[in-house]
Amino acid sequence: MIDLDQLHVRLSQDELGILQGVQGATMQKVMETVVRYAEALQAERLVDINGPGHLVIPWCIAGIAPPVEMLEELVAAGVKTKYPFTLDPRSPLDFENLDLDPKIEDAILELLSGQEHYDTLMLRLGLRDRDAYSCYPYLPEVSNIPKKGMILAWSESACAIYANSVLGARTNRNGAIIDLLQNIVGKTPLAGLLTDEGRRADWLIEIETQRLPNPQLLGSAIGLKVLSGVPYLIGLDRFLSTEMDEITTDYLQEMGAMLATYSAVSLYHAEKITPEAIEQGRGLLPDNYKTYVINDSTLERLVRSFPILWADPHAKPEKCYIGCPHLSLRQIYWWADQIEKGLASQRRDHLAVDTLMCAAPQVIEIFQANQAAYQRILMAGVKFSSTCCETVFETGLYTGRPVITNSNKLRAYTSARYFPDEELVRVIVNGEIPGVRQSG
Repeated sequence: MIDLDQLHVRLSQDELGILQGVQGATMQKVMETVVRYAEALQAERLVDINGPGHLVIPWCIAGIAPPVEMLEELVAAGVKTKYPFTLDPRSPLDFENLDLDPKIEDAILELLSGQEHYDTLMLRLGLRDRDAYSCYPYLPEVSNIPKKGMILAWSESACAIYANSVLGARTNRNGAIIDLLQNIVGKTPLAGLLTDEGRRADWLIEIETQRLPNPQLLGSAIGLKVLSGVPYLIGLDRFLSTEMDEITTDYLQEMGAMLATYSAVSLYHAEKITPEAIEQGRGLLPDNYKTYVINDSTLERLVRSFPILWADPHAKPEKCYIGCPHLSLRQIYWWADQIEKGLASQRRDHLAVDTLMCAAPQVIEIFQANQAAYQRILMAGVKFSSTCCETVFETGLYTGRPVITNSNKLRAYTSARYFPDEELVRVIVNGEIPGVRQSG
């Protein structure tokens, strides 16, 4: 039990009551954990969560996921989150579409042997429904869309940065387990990005590229430079609509996911585009801000720095993953169009590289309803899954295999090799990497 006399965080009478066991022993432990978290963050007090959660761990890998024993205790006590929550993408058990070697499938089944039980526990703790899995949950099809100013306790870094930056909600970048516990008690520490001061910028990022930069590369470049803090971006409004159309939101989703992958940044402001930048402009910057200029050469150098981690650097690519983070419906149609055009230009009917696109279950379902488009892309050799392609590598058996992707996040976490979108289309159509004498 916490020594109340030693607490620095101020608690309300209701919060003190929960901490003293008024709502039972389990809720007492939940509140004690959240209070200790608040103390670690040097928070002044706790504040009410007033929007649905998005949690980071959807699979039951020991040492990463919340302990099953803890989840069972929470369920037995009859507690659940204040609002229904969404989760990151499903575990990689979609073998029909993943098309993995039997040895890898067996390893995944062993790794995720308790997945069905874990899924049931999550539903009982407040998971919105059996399809509430995506790392792009604020798409209209998935509809976990926080309003501006909402207080949240989100954890997936790619989602927390979007909620903060693009939607104007307020959440810190919480870790697994504490994300669930905060959403159960309905409280989160008033610290960091929940405060006005914590949302002020400390970097000015001048984007001086000649055309719209690849979002995967731009986000990575900013993250590698800033590392932590809040960057204020200028120059994107030359290329993106300030009306938050689908092209803009998809771009900001990709860029933010990369920024969060390569740094501890969980909020950025984009001049004339994101809500707080529109309202406050460069007033968000202090007098002593730092400046970083990004031009085309910056991004070219970044791409050249990526190592090739395949066991055989000259191997022919055998698999392509697109959709890390998950694709929007607009992006699926863009890829389908580019693939069809690429095949037609080479007088081919089928891709040379097995290709998987990952998206939310609801997005895939809507695309599948367009039977003509869906059947064309299937016949071309593309499959769809709502899983996370990163988790395929969790067993270690896939590491070093000749996998290609357009995701610099997937490249960062695995041995997959990165190619920008248009170049990737050419590679999956021809099966050849320009400038490489391939073996096999």
